Amino acid sequence: MKIGRPKEVPDDHILSIARRCFLERGGSISAADIAREIGVSHTTLFNRFGSKQGLMLAALGAPKEIQWIATLESGPDNRPIREQVIEIACTISAFFEDLHAGFTVLQTSGIATGALCSEEDPEESAPARAFRALTEWIGRAQDQGKLARSDAQVLASTLLGVLHNRAFSSRICGDPDSEKTTDATYVANVVTLLWDGIKPPR
Repeated sequence: MKIGRPKEVPDDHILSIARRCFLERGGSISAADIAREIGVSHTTLFNRFGSKQGLMLAALGAPKEIQWIATLESGPDNRPIREQVIEIACTISAFFEDLHAGFTVLQTSGIATGALCSEEDPEESAPARAFRALTEWIGRAQDQGKLARSDAQVLASTLLGVLHNRAFSSRICGDPDSEKTTDATYVANVVTLLWDGIKPPR
């Protein structure tokens, strides 16, 4: 590999290593140190991302694509619906944990909250599409008689809000209870709490 040739190393590889470096060593790590870890010159990083802040935002900010949207768009499947709700909620919980880890480094580095927001159409952002996909997944489950009728958008907001708050509380507020309960157990408890309201009628 020749150092500094931009197309030799894909962006996603650079961002994966940069994210790990920022999470492990904080925002004070130099672009030169990250470049050495990747095996490129720091000039390559600046050519790709404009600045160290640009690199941080790309590595630690909200993703442009969310992989689990496709899973929602293809379901529900034929497994027990409660099992599917728990699986989806666990995936979303892990997503929020990763998101907050990155946001914490950005905020402690003095990057303004406004810089975390994409310039794209908010309605077409990855988080907005994920919310729509979850709402539509719930709606299809209701149409199939697998969940009781309720406002699908409210239910999606409730589930996302609870899982987001878990990630926020554990990382930002230092919630001691989050250290005692695993994510899977927490998610199962949330679904159990909601289940009497969303299980299909007898």
